[in-house]
Amino acid sequence: MRSPSKQPESPDSPSPRSALSAGSPSTAATQPQRLRCCEKFSHSPYRLTISQEYWEMNPAERFTVLSSIGDECMCEEGLLQLLKRKATPICCIWFQPTPEMKIEQGIMKTIHVNRMIKAGFQVKILMADWFAQRKSKIDTLDKARTIGLYNIEMWKAAGMDLHKVELLWLSDELNHHAPDYWPIAMDVARKTTMDEMIRTCGLEMYEPEVIPASEFFYPYIQVSAILCRKVDIWLLNVDHRDICMLAIDYCKDIKGENKPTILLHNTLPSLLKDPGFRNKANRGRTIFMEDEGEFLELKIRSAFCPPKVAGNPCLAYIEYVIFPWFGKFEVAQKEENGRNKTFASMQELIASYENGVIDCADVKLAFEKAINNILQPVRDYFRGNDEARALINALKGQMKMNRTKGQDTSG
Repeated sequence: MRSPSKQPESPDSPSPRSALSAGSPSTAATQPQRLRCCEKFSHSPYRLTISQEYWEMNPAERFTVLSSIGDECMCEEGLLQLLKRKATPICCIWFQPTPEMKIEQGIMKTIHVNRMIKAGFQVKILMADWFAQRKSKIDTLDKARTIGLYNIEMWKAAGMDLHKVELLWLSDELNHHAPDYWPIAMDVARKTTMDEMIRTCGLEMYEPEVIPASEFFYPYIQVSAILCRKVDIWLLNVDHRDICMLAIDYCKDIKGENKPTILLHNTLPSLLKDPGFRNKANRGRTIFMEDEGEFLELKIRSAFCPPKVAGNPCLAYIEYVIFPWFGKFEVAQKEENGRNKTFASMQELIASYENGVIDCADVKLAFEKAINNILQPVRDYFRGNDEARALINALKGQMKMNRTKGQDTSG
């Protein structure tokens, strides 16, 4: 395989290990090692080109694709053996429909899915519409399904290869395979205490009397889904780590032979200065797929971008979204700083940032331009597609009706 410096990168090609985290690239691609449970992936210094078809990839190269997506692996030690044994491994991706789709859920998900398809994986996305009803504003399954269809249109607009993806709905799964799902969910519930469940759901900060009981359905059914679906690999974000551990521990408890192989990918940090500030009403915390114009400009200009690399959310967005999408990062520097500069790797960008070659203002201007270039085809798709536009209007009307009901209730 060729060196990264000689290959263009694309949304479908794997990126090297996080440059914001400590450690140097390993030779995992050329000499893959079995992974221990919860082991961090050591990303290969090599990348796969977009034109490289899956039938040309050996198990080591497929391992590289997985390591470019997942930052952590929860699995048995036989992952490489699985890749050697099975020509078309099945990967299932968990997704809960959301009316406000973040760029992480739209663009990063598109990058991950397209990479796996190119590597020869059979990809399925499980739309967890049944869980969306936990939210007070999404009180019916029809509303949850509408939101899920909107999310699918977003992926289509972003360029996800949906023709090669099987879309499943959790509500259908529960209806058609109830004898498989509910006994496991009930058994997990029997073996879990309330204290353990509060920690698993990340609800320790709340008083028990304010926690909606609906929250406790989530881990039981998700564990059941992870164990019932006949797939080789699951892909979820790191926020689901505790629930994934619950699934693995349950398998150990019942002495199950087929423990799930689970990849966890990173989430994007808050753009706000205080990382502990979790007010979801503040839309400045992240970038949404529908952001544009002056609002997007203000959001990025106001983003926290300290002179140091550690804890810098702007650099995290550049690493996990912009570099995987374009394969480079172009900075238009101020006139007094010299010519424009194109960075071919995250390591190169970090070195220039730490040395003062580029500063916070340079990074933010380039960050804003790159995000606009990524999102512009999405905007054009919805403006030029009557069905997609009607779906958004229906969703907005649905959300407006919910807000009106809430105001009437409070009054």
